[in-house]
Amino acid sequence: MIEIEYNKEKVREKYKELFEHSLDLIYVNDMNGNFLDASDLTLITLGIERKDIPNISFIDLLDRDNLIKAYKVTKEIRKTGKQSAQSEYKLKTKMGEHIYIQTYGIPLKEKGEIYGVLGVAKNITDRKKAEEKLKESADMFKALFKEGSIPAYIWQNVDGHFVLIDYNNAAAKITQGSVENFLGNKASEMYKDRKDILNDLNLCLNDKTHIKREVNYRFQYTNEEKYLLVNYGYVHPDLIVVRTEDITERKKAEEQLKESELKYRNMINNLDVGFYQVTLDGTMLNHNPAHNKILDYDLSESLVGKKVTDFWQFPEDREQYLEQILRDNYATNYICPSLTKNGKKVVVQLNSHLMLDKQGNPHGIEGTFIDITERYNLEEKLRESERKYRNLYDNTPFSVVLTDTQGVVVDMNPKAEIMFGYTPEEILGRKFMDLSVIHPDHLSTILEVFKKFIKGERIHRIDVQIQNKDGTIIWTNLQAALMKINDETFVQALFTDITTKKEAEFLITEEVKKLKELDKLRKNLISRVSHELKTPLVSVSGGCELLMTVYGDKLKKEELEIIELIEKGGRRLKHLVDNLIDISRIEYEKFKLVKEKNDLSEIIREISNELMYSIKERNINLNLVLPKSFLIELDKVRIEQVIMNLLSNAIKNTPPNGDIEVNLEKKENMAEFSIKDTGIGISQEEMDMLFTRFGKLERYGEGYEYIDIQGTGLGLYISKEIVDSHKGEIRAESAGRNKGSIFIVKLPIS
Repeated sequence: MIEIEYNKEKVREKYKELFEHSLDLIYVNDMNGNFLDASDLTLITLGIERKDIPNISFIDLLDRDNLIKAYKVTKEIRKTGKQSAQSEYKLKTKMGEHIYIQTYGIPLKEKGEIYGVLGVAKNITDRKKAEEKLKESADMFKALFKEGSIPAYIWQNVDGHFVLIDYNNAAAKITQGSVENFLGNKASEMYKDRKDILNDLNLCLNDKTHIKREVNYRFQYTNEEKYLLVNYGYVHPDLIVVRTEDITERKKAEEQLKESELKYRNMINNLDVGFYQVTLDGTMLNHNPAHNKILDYDLSESLVGKKVTDFWQFPEDREQYLEQILRDNYATNYICPSLTKNGKKVVVQLNSHLMLDKQGNPHGIEGTFIDITERYNLEEKLRESERKYRNLYDNTPFSVVLTDTQGVVVDMNPKAEIMFGYTPEEILGRKFMDLSVIHPDHLSTILEVFKKFIKGERIHRIDVQIQNKDGTIIWTNLQAALMKINDETFVQALFTDITTKKEAEFLITEEVKKLKELDKLRKNLISRVSHELKTPLVSVSGGCELLMTVYGDKLKKEELEIIELIEKGGRRLKHLVDNLIDISRIEYEKFKLVKEKNDLSEIIREISNELMYSIKERNINLNLVLPKSFLIELDKVRIEQVIMNLLSNAIKNTPPNGDIEVNLEKKENMAEFSIKDTGIGISQEEMDMLFTRFGKLERYGEGYEYIDIQGTGLGLYISKEIVDSHKGEIRAESAGRNKGSIFIVKLPIS
């Protein structure tokens, strides 16, 4: 479908009388139900402001049943291209209240394409509410019907014909009793010359709806022609209640009002001063061509619905104006700096008064204004100067300096006088680069930044040193902004004293430097001690092994136990030294891998065999769930170290007759092996210590005698570094104390 832009002015001109004078609700929506325009009466009825129109849709106002009905009507208009029949809808206003309208739609076309629907609606809320109450009680219906002040008639559909079966007292009175003679008569005979009445009866019955019509009707018994407001009300599958209200006097009054309004509008439109009517919150209700002319709008352009603050240079000032007019009921010669359509600054003089309703309550403002810009400009420079000093210098916590684009200081605030130690007489009129205020070490930086800033480049805050007149050096944070005063460009510089902050930063820098030196010393000490210990440990271990081999059968039991004790301690110390050396390599980033193709299943079996003595000693059940072969590229020595650490920990923390299961499988692109035990488990607090340096878990007490507490707390830390170096991951899981644990390692296959 071709999308056609809605032309508000064109539609408003074509249906001008409807939009401006109709007592009906007038609105325009697109073919999707979105509001495009609406009359003032429509906006008031729905409780919305004109600015809300682009965001309002029938979807927001209708429930599901009414929305389906609206969709069918729109579809019929799109299909036929003709005006729709009357339809009733239940709407939800912005305030959450429900109202009922009776409406029909007129298709709007452009180049043969329908782009929208002009809706004409009547507010039938009162009637609907009365009808709903009527349905609640048969007695109430009878009372309302018979004793009602408005003439009413009941028509029954009998075999496709409407027959008059009842009427109320008001109907008898207005017809001087003659209506009784028509009981039992068919509507097709009584109104054979009024097809509109017959059509409305059928429409009301078929659509099960309510219809309201204004008709002129000639009464046979008096031969008078009157205007009637006819309400057709569906109350039963074959009953229609028709109420006829004489609105002849109201119609005459409306015609007179229209004539009066026309004269009033012509008078207003011919004024050479601006005229306006606004709501108390500032929404435009009416204006004349002179209003548009003064503010440079097209004479035919409607400003209705706009906020009057759109025309104020300082919208916040309207609150003060509103307070005055509500207090005094009027405002005389009120000066208002305003804006034209193109943003040009003008000044107008307002003369306004409150608009009051019948009860004397204010509901709007009406007034005139004239353009006094030329006279007002004589005082503008003084006002600009006062505004500059008020905004920049009063109560500011910053030291503020104002320079022109050449760097000449033109103003400074009292805070700057205190910071620099100079009086304004010593500073003003001189270029800042010629003053001794900026520390020599920072002057070149300031000059470079100033040049870039003048060219329009965005400059971040910078820290510079200021030299007070007495020689005191102050660290400041400098930020700047360009500003216009009387169309001349100035640079506003704000200085904030950050001396204390800088001193703290210097102190922190020195402390960090010392900590880095201490850390370096620590690393060197660990590295040296570890390597120095390794050589004598080799001698100790080798000596013990030699003694056991050569003299083992000649030594006594006590002597052998001592040598075994020495050998076991040396082995444990060697393990600690190896771990320390690994940590040193990690910290110095010398932890290198030698990766080759290896069988991970075979590696796990070999480690399990090495630890079989400890497993049997504790009577632990070890279950290996491994594929026959699992080839993967890795550093065999390092991965053996990881498996040895994890399996040893499982053995140490599993009680006798416990179970350990080692599982290896391929998951997506990873090799995943896990070691699960039925041991002591890991608490949440202990979980946070895992994989940290010296993160040894100390667990003592009754029931934990089986736990081997020996160790340094380095194994898991080194294991994590090895796995991380393989681009893998390692983690632990446990349900808590005495619920076992599982350590899972993932290694990338490729």
